[in-house]
Amino acid sequence: MTETGTGAPVVLLPSMLVGAATYRPAVDALARRARVFVLELPGSRRGSRLRAPWLLERYARCVDDTLRALRLDRVTLIGHSLSGAAALVTGALYPERLSGLVLADSVGVNPPRSVLSLVCARAIDMLLEPRFSVRTAPAFLYNMLVHTRSVLSLVRIAATVDLSGYAVRVRVPTLLAWGARDLTVPLRDALALQRLIPGSILVVSAKGSHDWIVGRPEEFADVVARFMARGG
Repeated sequence: MTETGTGAPVVLLPSMLVGAATYRPAVDALARRARVFVLELPGSRRGSRLRAPWLLERYARCVDDTLRALRLDRVTLIGHSLSGAAALVTGALYPERLSGLVLADSVGVNPPRSVLSLVCARAIDMLLEPRFSVRTAPAFLYNMLVHTRSVLSLVRIAATVDLSGYAVRVRVPTLLAWGARDLTVPLRDALALQRLIPGSILVVSAKGSHDWIVGRPEEFADVVARFMARGG
């Protein structure tokens, strides 16, 4: 866990397939507007190695345990892509310490059901995001070497998990922050998620792709800051 910035607390969950360093541009932008905690989950980068891969419910419990241990209340929880799924489950199961939930291009609704389909969509997105791809490649390769079983399990989860049952249980104010050019988790999935989560707000970055949280950090941080200023 790292901490930077001042103001209302924000907890960012990096995608478990990469790691915290990937999100440095987003963290820096958010830290100019809030107090930012970055929680790198077990089974990824510097997180603990797991004896067996975790399910999303276990990741959600880990987030809740960490917030309780740090006595953090009324936080805005941000998840991106795969960590968005963990954040969504956290919001459904452990809403007590959250003031808001931000899901950025999150997996979990209308999954492709095929790992190959997911990988192909992700490959196209990566070709459209060369700077992001170069930035994430070392982290992903490290995870594949050190956290192999977790990575393979998480890829399968990303391709197959349907969190509709959890989405309808979310009562925390929720922001869906999506890139219009996202091919990995297209905008239609955001619309499906918006229909499921009561009162959720959808904001679309016209030029953003799947990873606009990193590629367009100032724009993303502004969207989050406005959401927080409205109390969710």
